[in-house]
Amino acid sequence: MKCPGCDYELWNLKAGPCPECGRQFKPSEFDFLPNAVKFCCPHCMQAYYGTSEKGQLVPDEFDCVSCGRHVHIDDMLLLPADALGARAPTRATNPWLDPSRNGVRKWFAAASMSLGQPGKMLQATPAFGSSGQATIFAVANFVVAGLVTLGLAALMMFAGGGLGPLVLMSAVTVLAPAAYMFIWALATHGVLKLFGQSTPDGLPRTYQAIAFTSGTWLLSLVPCFGWMLGFVAWAVCAPIAVRAAHGAKAWPAVLATLALPVLTAGAGVGLYVWLIVGTMSSAATAISQAQTQAAISAGPQQNWAPNTDIRLGTQRLAEIIRDHASNGTLPLHVASLADEPRFQPMAFFDQGTSQPPRLRNRFIWDLPQMSVAERTRLINLETAAWPGDITAHRFGRMVMTYHGVDAAANPDLWLLMQLPAGSQEDYWAITLNGYEQIDRAMPQTFVNHQNRMRMAAGLDPLPDITTSRSTPGPWAAADG
Repeated sequence: MKCPGCDYELWNLKAGPCPECGRQFKPSEFDFLPNAVKFCCPHCMQAYYGTSEKGQLVPDEFDCVSCGRHVHIDDMLLLPADALGARAPTRATNPWLDPSRNGVRKWFAAASMSLGQPGKMLQATPAFGSSGQATIFAVANFVVAGLVTLGLAALMMFAGGGLGPLVLMSAVTVLAPAAYMFIWALATHGVLKLFGQSTPDGLPRTYQAIAFTSGTWLLSLVPCFGWMLGFVAWAVCAPIAVRAAHGAKAWPAVLATLALPVLTAGAGVGLYVWLIVGTMSSAATAISQAQTQAAISAGPQQNWAPNTDIRLGTQRLAEIIRDHASNGTLPLHVASLADEPRFQPMAFFDQGTSQPPRLRNRFIWDLPQMSVAERTRLINLETAAWPGDITAHRFGRMVMTYHGVDAAANPDLWLLMQLPAGSQEDYWAITLNGYEQIDRAMPQTFVNHQNRMRMAAGLDPLPDITTSRSTPGPWAAADG
């Protein structure tokens, strides 16, 4: 039976302060093997044996059979049982600190206990003088876990990548988790103090709890998402060890230990989303530039709406729609025009939303790359439930109002509309021969005027223009 603080032998001593470090102890606080310890009456030295699962006396207080005095388990003197032989009477020992073990055997046993019994591991670890060994154990885990990654970096170096990738991988796989471990221990200890928890052995004990559970990091060797698995396992085992190290309540130990990992995970998810969105935006820009260049090579590009908010992409789309209106081949869905060289996907991108336009499950910049059959399949799925008396539909920033319009007979009827991307922009309507600015302060006045012309042409009225930003459409006669 050794002091949890300094590893001093406490056999044949009454409950109280440790003679070496002054830490208070009680026999009832220790776990033993059943029948492995003699509990001796302090008055007559009558021996009793612990028979419970934890090797404690049952019951824990009674009248001594020899002297008749009433005794409690914490009043007794403890000695190893005579028949114990070479076996250790205590149930748990930290394998990393066990002098009878060495090498890989010691490391493997400690890593297994770190993952399977983190609380027991800390209870079997002396509070004083163990931080250095905890650091060595943790670094050994980080080095072993990083061997595969370092091996890949070495291959990169020999393949012509130079020494740089190897140095970078070394820092990431060994130094990064080591630095995180120190910060984690500081954050955990600070939150424990904030919750008013007693930490009699101070910050070093918290650090030991974090470091001695680092054996879970070996799960990062699992292919693909191993690093995530190792991080989660470490975050699960560390609170158990912290609670055992300080005797803290469960919920403060869990909250204190998980505070930094939760913040780290949140930051990681945010960074991942930011990178994905950035990559998608870059890809969209590259595709748009490539398609703009293709459109330029297909014919002269003339800006016929200078000093307006009408994008060049909207002008190109208007040219396509005007051509189809003149030929009587206007499609049900504007996505059918995606194979036109002048079709520019970024013209549909609505800067007022965080999502790029999509047709079913495919982004708009995928449409020009699809086969006609695949694009037609998606369009048919999208329009299958559309009503027969459709007046308009929206795709991204563009609202198509050409449905049923005979542009040759009514050149002043709107064929499409560009919605404002910002609060300072106006609506713009495109006709067969030009364009019309719609004042954002009173847009419905312009719609009412347009609807009177539509009704004169035998067409159903358009809906309230202000609903086009919040409603995907399509709109039918009843919506007008």
